[in-house]
Amino acid sequence: MTGEPHHLVDQLPEAELRPALELIRGRLEEHEGVERDLPFFASFEAEPELSERHKEVLRSERGR
Repeated sequence: MTGEPHHLVDQLPEAELRPALELIRGRLEEHEGVERDLPFFASFEAEPELSERHKEVLRSERGR
Protein backbone atom coordinates (compact mmCIF):
# COMPACT_ATOMS: atom_id res chain seq x y z
CA MET A 1 0.00 0.00 0.00
CA THR A 2 1.36 3.41 -0.85
CA GLY A 3 0.34 6.99 -0.52
CA GLU A 4 -2.08 8.60 1.88
CA PRO A 5 -4.02 5.45 2.92
CA HIS A 6 -0.81 3.75 3.99
CA HIS A 7 0.34 6.84 5.87
CA LEU A 8 -2.97 7.14 7.73
CA VAL A 9 -3.08 3.46 8.67
CA ASP A 10 0.46 3.60 9.98
CA GLN A 11 -0.53 6.39 12.39
CA LEU A 12 -3.34 4.46 14.13
CA PRO A 13 -2.99 1.86 16.88
CA GLU A 14 -3.89 -1.64 15.69
CA ALA A 15 -6.83 -1.88 18.10
CA GLU A 16 -8.46 1.12 16.43
CA LEU A 17 -7.95 -0.41 12.99
CA ARG A 18 -9.87 -3.62 13.71
CA PRO A 19 -13.30 -2.34 12.57
CA ALA A 20 -11.84 -0.99 9.35
CA LEU A 21 -9.91 -4.20 8.71
CA GLU A 22 -13.05 -6.28 9.25
CA LEU A 23 -14.93 -4.08 6.78
CA ILE A 24 -12.17 -4.36 4.19
CA ARG A 25 -11.88 -8.15 4.62
CA GLY A 26 -15.65 -8.46 4.21
CA ARG A 27 -15.52 -6.50 0.98
CA LEU A 28 -12.70 -8.68 -0.31
CA GLU A 29 -14.67 -11.83 0.46
CA GLU A 30 -17.62 -10.43 -1.53
CA HIS A 31 -15.37 -10.01 -4.55
CA GLU A 32 -13.50 -13.32 -4.37
CA GLY A 33 -13.82 -15.21 -7.62
CA VAL A 34 -15.38 -12.23 -9.39
CA GLU A 35 -13.66 -11.56 -12.67
CA ARG A 36 -12.95 -8.02 -13.70
CA ASP A 37 -15.07 -6.89 -16.63
CA LEU A 38 -12.73 -5.25 -19.07
CA PRO A 39 -14.92 -4.33 -22.04
CA PHE A 40 -12.05 -4.09 -24.50
CA PHE A 41 -8.38 -4.82 -24.43
CA ALA A 42 -6.24 -5.63 -27.44
CA SER A 43 -2.87 -5.15 -28.96
CA PHE A 44 -1.89 -5.33 -32.59
CA GLU A 45 0.86 -4.62 -35.03
CA ALA A 46 0.54 -1.75 -37.47
CA GLU A 47 2.52 0.36 -39.82
CA PRO A 48 4.81 2.87 -38.07
CA GLU A 49 2.89 5.87 -39.38
CA LEU A 50 -0.35 4.73 -37.69
CA SER A 51 0.60 6.59 -34.51
CA GLU A 52 1.20 9.71 -36.58
CA ARG A 53 -2.24 9.37 -38.22
CA HIS A 54 -4.19 8.45 -35.06
CA LYS A 55 -6.44 11.54 -35.12
CA GLU A 56 -7.37 10.93 -38.75
CA VAL A 57 -8.11 7.26 -38.06
CA LEU A 58 -10.26 8.03 -35.02
CA ARG A 59 -12.17 10.72 -36.93
CA SER A 60 -12.96 8.30 -39.78
CA GLU A 61 -14.08 5.58 -37.31
CA ARG A 62 -16.53 7.95 -35.59
CA GLY A 63 -18.22 8.62 -38.91
CA ARG A 64 -19.14 4.96 -39.47
